[in-house]
Amino acid sequence: MAGLCGVVGGNRGIEAVATGLEWTGEESTTIYRDDSIAVAGSFTAEEAAAQPVQASDGTFIWIWGSVFGFGDRTGYQPRDQGAERAVTYCSRLYDEHGTAFVAGLNGDFVGLLYDPDDRTLSVFTDRLGLRDTYYVQATDGPLVFSTAIQSLSRHPDVEPSFDDRYVAEYFSCHFRTFGLKTPLEGTYLFPPGSVTAVNTASLEVDSRQYWSPERRPLDRPFSYFLDEFSTRFENALTERLQAGKEYGVLLSGGSDSRLLLAATGPDLRENLTAYHCAGWTSREARTAEQAAGTAGVDFELLRRPADYHERALTRNPKLSNFVGTFEQAHTEGFMPEIRDEVDAMVTASFADSNFKAFSFPRYSFEVGSFGTVRLPILKSMNSIDRYVDFWLSDQPAYLQPAVDPEAVLRSEIRATESGIDHHGVTYGSPEELFTCGMLTPRTNGSVLFMLQSLRHHLPAWSPFVDNRLVDLYLSMPTRFFVRRNIVVRAIERLDRGLADVPYANSGLPMRYPLPAHILAQHGLEFADEHLPITQPPEPHLSHGPWPDIPELIRTQSFVETAIEDHEQAIRKLPFLDWDGVRECYREHLEGENNAKALYGLLGLLEMPVTQRIVNAD
Repeated sequence: MAGLCGVVGGNRGIEAVATGLEWTGEESTTIYRDDSIAVAGSFTAEEAAAQPVQASDGTFIWIWGSVFGFGDRTGYQPRDQGAERAVTYCSRLYDEHGTAFVAGLNGDFVGLLYDPDDRTLSVFTDRLGLRDTYYVQATDGPLVFSTAIQSLSRHPDVEPSFDDRYVAEYFSCHFRTFGLKTPLEGTYLFPPGSVTAVNTASLEVDSRQYWSPERRPLDRPFSYFLDEFSTRFENALTERLQAGKEYGVLLSGGSDSRLLLAATGPDLRENLTAYHCAGWTSREARTAEQAAGTAGVDFELLRRPADYHERALTRNPKLSNFVGTFEQAHTEGFMPEIRDEVDAMVTASFADSNFKAFSFPRYSFEVGSFGTVRLPILKSMNSIDRYVDFWLSDQPAYLQPAVDPEAVLRSEIRATESGIDHHGVTYGSPEELFTCGMLTPRTNGSVLFMLQSLRHHLPAWSPFVDNRLVDLYLSMPTRFFVRRNIVVRAIERLDRGLADVPYANSGLPMRYPLPAHILAQHGLEFADEHLPITQPPEPHLSHGPWPDIPELIRTQSFVETAIEDHEQAIRKLPFLDWDGVRECYREHLEGENNAKALYGLLGLLEMPVTQRIVNAD
């Protein structure tokens, strides 16, 4: 693994917590300590491990993540990555601007500032909190923090336990919790876009937010936003790509990752390798290969073996920060191979949440045997109640919460004098809840879990969360997210050949209108189900990017085996019902789709912190 951890108000136990950051066995780990604190950093690159560095006033600085530039009222300047390490760059900016330098940083990172004279450790996060960092204060003991929530309970003074309120929310909101809360008692997230000072003597925690998302739509035509988006995306991507380094791109059969190829100039494409994970040469895999060939980029199909999810269940939950389900660390099983071939990974993560209105409620209707169609017509986003209804799902039958999940969710999303408090993060209005809530990555569980996996092997980032693109998102009128697809229009502008490669899920080039893609997609799905010539070679395989997980569970026995292996834990945990777990599995075998509920449950049971809680009882 990689990341930062520390102990404030003492220095013992740091080695145990730091061990929880080591994942591949190839990390470089360093430990700093004095009488007041201990800090450990684990890094995938040896040169990054030369931390902390000391600023001119004696403040020690650590940074984990990617810093690509700095902007203030005088303009924006990208960082010369080849000339200066990120931590040295931040130290220089700190000398020039003090702690205010954090507000100008562009990247995804978490950092520390330690002033031994002032007896203060400050934790600073990027605007969106892309490197989630957690803390817990032990009873009559120190404050312990880490970028890996599973590692916190390794400290000898930390006795982990579950918080019934947020466990209920976790199980009932698609295996995620929101804002600054976690399913572990007394364990919280450092706020996004903030500098949080911890006094090493009193252990008082004081957060100062330097940035929060605010929707300020501009009255401009779509062409203006398309021009800005295309230019800013190209700049964000090319500023990050260094000559002489090799990069991997996770390429799907859709549009988001294809934009990465379209925005990369021909001189840098030779340094790209496109990877696609699939269990066979599916339509999605063939489309990804066609897109890579059109761009002149090397392509590699990473074939998932039949037991890929079974092996993922025994490994991936150790990485979990209670965000998403275990299989969503999609490439973890291939990372040793990828790590040997490239220096960094580039993804299209957050495209759906930032530019495709993924979290906007829309109307849907049934069209007979073709299933459910979601229309690009927005429902009103004018109330907290509608937001709660949007995220709340049916709770699994095996959940025996001491509290009502809906009541918890409604109590944690409430109007205040300063706006709407959403689990400790403030938004200005109900509409801003919908439009900006997904900017906090923990709400977008599958994306964050995949990135967490990548980062524990090598640098990984997405240009979609560049500050300049986030600012553009906040300025776009809502109607453009629904009626237009700015990603597709940018691909057409940057590389017409890539735009002509058909979508994997519809078989049509991008230029066709949305209704045509919807009809074609349902037609392909119908053919895949009913025509032998288009059916995958195994029942659990599909033509899409992921296996047919419900069918995988029915045709393989590892889920049943895992349930039986965890019977004792299920019976011990007060919020679970053993008979309900068995019934959930039986119903799934008989045709219900309980795949998400089963994967979420087993992922939690396999987490190290869960096993420590169970074994401590």
